[in-house]
Amino acid sequence: MRPKPNATPDDLAFGINACAMALEAGVVRQLLYLGETRNDRVHALAQTATDAGIRVEQVDLRRLDELTGGGVHQGVLVRLRELESADLRAVAAAPGPSLAVLLDGITDPQNVGAILRTAVAAGVAAIVLPRRRGAQLTPGVHRASAGLSFLAPVASPQNLAQAVEILKENGFWVVAADTGDDAQPATQFDWPQKTALVIGSEADGVSHLLRRESDFVVSIPMDARVESLNAGVACGVLCYLYRRQWALY
Repeated sequence: MRPKPNATPDDLAFGINACAMALEAGVVRQLLYLGETRNDRVHALAQTATDAGIRVEQVDLRRLDELTGGGVHQGVLVRLRELESADLRAVAAAPGPSLAVLLDGITDPQNVGAILRTAVAAGVAAIVLPRRRGAQLTPGVHRASAGLSFLAPVASPQNLAQAVEILKENGFWVVAADTGDDAQPATQFDWPQKTALVIGSEADGVSHLLRRESDFVVSIPMDARVESLNAGVACGVLCYLYRRQWALY
């Protein structure tokens, strides 16, 4: 009997939607599914993988539970190839309106997944996930994004300071989503054509370093009885306020 892993390996994605998007994105190297499943969607995924020349294996429920750490796998998981990062310099140099979203200290996979899902929907040019101080592309993020993490243009620089430097060199203005006396209402803000939007964690907000590097600070007007919105919701609101002014597609 194999020992149960302490954590789900990062080269996995599980659940029907996440696996379907991984197959569509061409990042799957193996698919495992519950041999006794009656779910037609799982069988369809197995057939798609087989047709693409991807190794497919039937396994029992214990093995799926073991690999996913007891996660809600819906009878299917995939092993992933190494995911390529978006080229932030190329994105920054592209002409026209452009929105980049920088995640500062956000570690909750649910929030990261929601932000990636919103980013794809809103046509965001790049989502910056630094290699330190934040969540990476883990199975939890893939599932929370319904697999859209495989389509999102994720850039992974060494740190956010490096990302800000690259973006500023290419004409981006840095806008921090935060509170304070210098914060402008996001609903009245004149969004720069090239905007680098910094989203901080719900607990700590935007870090002092990124706050200092920001050209503007915006906040979302809301009822005084609401202390804050989670990072995923706040990011969605701000992305579409930007898009209202600058059509991305």
